[in-house]
Amino acid sequence: MANMPDHHLEETARWAQETFEVAVPQHISAELLEELLAERLELLISRNFQQFVFLLYRLDIPENKVRHILDDVSVTAPYKKIAALIIERQLQKIKSRETFKNTNLPDDEERW
Repeated sequence: MANMPDHHLEETARWAQETFEVAVPQHISAELLEELLAERLELLISRNFQQFVFLLYRLDIPENKVRHILDDVSVTAPYKKIAALIIERQLQKIKSRETFKNTNLPDDEERW
């Protein structure tokens, strides 16, 4: 997994904890976060595939990428690859929010 700033990792870890109901230690590495998320995904896929699909839709993860990972028998760690897709998408959202944040306006009403 690509290096990410600590504040992005912390925000992504909090998000994963809330979204996937996983216990995330206070000081976590990107690799450990990916592993924790992969374990949760494996459980979710095996017990409630429909919920997994709904979650992918809600998180805006391309179905074709996930289907390719799940259909490819040569992929040795499919849940980690899906977890990496999810984390990458969350990082894109964080970066997008940072890019488009406008802090020059005095209050929220004036932003409209």
